[in-house]
Amino acid sequence: MKTYLLARRFGVVAITLALAGCTTTPDEFNNKPSAVSKAALCKTALETQDPAFQFQLVSEVNRRGMSMLECEQMVAQQKQAAAVLVGLALVGTAAAVCANGNCGGGYTPYRRYPGNCYSYYDRAADGSLCGNRSAQARPGGW
Repeated sequence: MKTYLLARRFGVVAITLALAGCTTTPDEFNNKPSAVSKAALCKTALETQDPAFQFQLVSEVNRRGMSMLECEQMVAQQKQAAAVLVGLALVGTAAAVCANGNCGGGYTPYRRYPGNCYSYYDRAADGSLCGNRSAQARPGGW
């Protein structure tokens, strides 16, 4: 079960990094601007701190027939999708943990007594119901 949880967490991290890594560098952009995806182009144009590079990116966005408003919407949708994926992964992880019996709450399972039983409804170490063998069932057994 630990391997399953570890794999799920690794998947969440990989998806998050993949979505966060949708940017381009000036070298990649200058080599072949048309090879840069729209998503990477928009995200980089909105996040870069280099005004000259940002001007080149906005020019490419306009050349492709898009506006910066469309870019902002695209990046916002990507962030929402990433948040949904992370949320689903967390819910799945919580469900897996609960399915493994680690949710807490509910009733306390029967306590096992190695020797004598305390109450009528307890179960002995062999799994049998204590009944009249319990300490409560005997006179002065409390």
